[in-house]
Amino acid sequence: MVKTITLYRPGFLAFIFLFLLGCNKDDPGGSLLQLNFDHTVGGVELNLNDTWYNSAAGHPFMVERLKYYTSNFALQNAEGELVEVREVHYRDAEKPDTRTFEWMEVPPGEYTALSFVFGLDETVNVHGGLPNTTTNINMEWPLPGEEGYHYMKFEGRYNANGAGDIKPFNLHTGPTGNNKNYIRVSLPFSQPVKLSGGTWQLNLSMDLSEWLQNPNVYDFEAFGAMIMANQNAQQVLHENGSNVFSIRKIEKE
Repeated sequence: MVKTITLYRPGFLAFIFLFLLGCNKDDPGGSLLQLNFDHTVGGVELNLNDTWYNSAAGHPFMVERLKYYTSNFALQNAEGELVEVREVHYRDAEKPDTRTFEWMEVPPGEYTALSFVFGLDETVNVHGGLPNTTTNINMEWPLPGEEGYHYMKFEGRYNANGAGDIKPFNLHTGPTGNNKNYIRVSLPFSQPVKLSGGTWQLNLSMDLSEWLQNPNVYDFEAFGAMIMANQNAQQVLHENGSNVFSIRKIEKE
């Protein structure tokens, strides 16, 4: 049986679409999959405001804020078929209650990969595309002529060339002109995972150092403190962004 689920929950949009192919009323119940978003820098747990980390460009840096959206989650089975949920998750590293995205009623099956969009695609990243909450208002993308929201606010300070000259950086990602700049992340599982009911934990890690080094070295000095209208900087982060996430573990409670 193949199930493709496209879900819009209350508070995001006011309706739900479920597309079920080959439905069987005797199917076992779906699983609750909890996606937990954690953060490291070079494999070390992220500490905000009190730890200096090394960057590939030679500028030690401290992280003060990290906020971002992920969306359009999908699981792939061994036949290459997808089970999707079109939902948006907001993560703020300072707020533990934003750590987990709960994906309810995942159909039973053997799955081989997780994918999602880092940021927001064209269908959501428009004026009024998200509920009019304080969080979403604060994430709006303020460039003239651009509508929608920041994908990420990764902010802090850096020590230029380690010489004691402390400067701010604001890695704010989003669209510039016709460049949408959201990132499609695909994470294969080390081995297939059979979901057959119950609650599952899938722990994800974002390594912030990867934004700054793989495959491109990001240089705070070269791009400056503000990059919202700088497509060259946005492109470097877009290319690096496909490497920042990894799966730590998947387990059933």
